[in-house]
Amino acid sequence: MQVTAFKYSAKFGHFLRAEANASAPSYPVPPRTALLGLAGAVLGLEKDSAQVKLAEAQFALAGKIPATHWHTAKFRKDPPAALPWIVKAGQKGTTTPEKATLIAQEWLFKPQFIVYAALPAPYGSELDQRLRERRWHFSPCMGLSEMLADLRWLGSFIAQPLLEGAYRVHTMVSQASARLDSAVVFQEKIAVRQLRLPREVTPDRVFRHAAYLVERDGQAIPVNTSSAWKVEDQVIMFL
Repeated sequence: MQVTAFKYSAKFGHFLRAEANASAPSYPVPPRTALLGLAGAVLGLEKDSAQVKLAEAQFALAGKIPATHWHTAKFRKDPPAALPWIVKAGQKGTTTPEKATLIAQEWLFKPQFIVYAALPAPYGSELDQRLRERRWHFSPCMGLSEMLADLRWLGSFIAQPLLEGAYRVHTMVSQASARLDSAVVFQEKIAVRQLRLPREVTPDRVFRHAAYLVERDGQAIPVNTSSAWKVEDQVIMFL
């Protein structure tokens, strides 16, 4: 399988949790649905169409969980009052009260990840070429459109499937496809965290989630699996 590897980084990031309401907590890492949107932005696909056109795409994600902080901002609920047709000398604006609320958002601080992408034809070759030449239709972002991201092409590689066995996986691990080696985890004090992230989303914004394992500091995760792939000297698993 042909895969394209690239570095995905930004100053700040925010991936809104699907179940969030008033407050705005973030997933600590970009879910597969966000990576589909990122690929669609590079390729110039219409909004939400990437979830359909790239449904068979495979992504693997490596990197540590970034630090977070909560940012509070004022979001205006109603637009300001319309400007009057006649402006008098000395007029200092309207006294109409604005309805606003304070929303707290959890921001990721300096998020940085390595993404391995295998897209169906003809999108895979175009994505690789665009990343190599730093050309994209829409500006890539780290979740929110205001949080611009940088994409750095790392190379194009052949991913080789591995036989079932014990491996140290350098990317996030699909929990349904692997069994964690708890003895090694406790012995080496590896900080493994379980996450439930969106994997697929319909055009009507209906999400399907999946469970994953991620290591806090980006270390390899010891598992037994039949779904591992070898890319150069890295062992990866797709989301």
